[in-house]
Amino acid sequence: MRQLEIELKLSVLPEAIKRIREKIICFRYTHFSLHKLSNIYFETVDHQLRRWDMGLRIRGCDGRYEMTIKTAGKVIGGLHQRPEYNVEINKPELNLLAFPREISPKNTNVAHLQSQLTTLFYTDFSREKWIVTYQGSEIEIVLDQGSIYAGARKKPIMEIELELKKGTLIELLAFAKEFVNIEGLRLANKSKAERGYSLVQHSDYIDTKYFLPHCNWHTMPIEQGLNQLLAYWQHYEECWLDNQPQAKQNLSHLLVLIQAFLVHYSHSIPHFVQASPLKKIMALLATADIQPQQLCYSADWLRCKLAFTQWLTALTLS
Repeated sequence: MRQLEIELKLSVLPEAIKRIREKIICFRYTHFSLHKLSNIYFETVDHQLRRWDMGLRIRGCDGRYEMTIKTAGKVIGGLHQRPEYNVEINKPELNLLAFPREISPKNTNVAHLQSQLTTLFYTDFSREKWIVTYQGSEIEIVLDQGSIYAGARKKPIMEIELELKKGTLIELLAFAKEFVNIEGLRLANKSKAERGYSLVQHSDYIDTKYFLPHCNWHTMPIEQGLNQLLAYWQHYEECWLDNQPQAKQNLSHLLVLIQAFLVHYSHSIPHFVQASPLKKIMALLATADIQPQQLCYSADWLRCKLAFTQWLTALTLS
């Protein structure tokens, strides 16, 4: 019932899909037929589950249903790690008592909590899936295309997820780097649930912990400082893509801080980070007419972020 989900999420532009498929078939793989998936996400009026950093959904596929709850996890660079619990059910009705009692915060009245839950938003999308053998690992690739709906509002879903089913994080990241020459891919930090919440709130969720210019990375252990810088990077990238004021300026300032970080730790930088095109994307970001989608979905941008994510993963695992 319980499993640790370890995956990389990549937002995709439509023109990249053909090249993604061409890349996948270069490896030993098993292909699964296309499925239509519906997902209903639940929440209380006061967003209690979100405050607990939990997400609850019922997924339907081919007349079968599964209830899933995801609990607090972590993001290392662009790598998502989050415990989840799955229960097969006969019909799309909640039964929180089917989950292990220990996943709820202490003294939670589970029956009362269930009575407070209502449908918050839902998703409909098609899913194409491959299982790829890469080096000693088994990696599941899913391509999702569809929409998130909240009342009369909706957002598109166009993404791939690379999930580690068996093997090592290092090989998962190495496999992701096989895609870096494809234009139109971007490391994505927000799950479908997070995007659904932002749709309900009529704006993207802004977390005040991400307001620069203060980032005291030089007072932290190297992995903690790098993790904070990458979190800022992802946040301001999302803000720029959403055309929020000052986002481009903040992102430019952030990349200058990352360059200073590399100078400070010049004797500890792995070769693949040294070879990353950080200076190139900094120069492009400084041009007046550069558009967020043009840069953030470029191969150089992805190559650079994956290099830093690989470095952070190596530091975290060491």
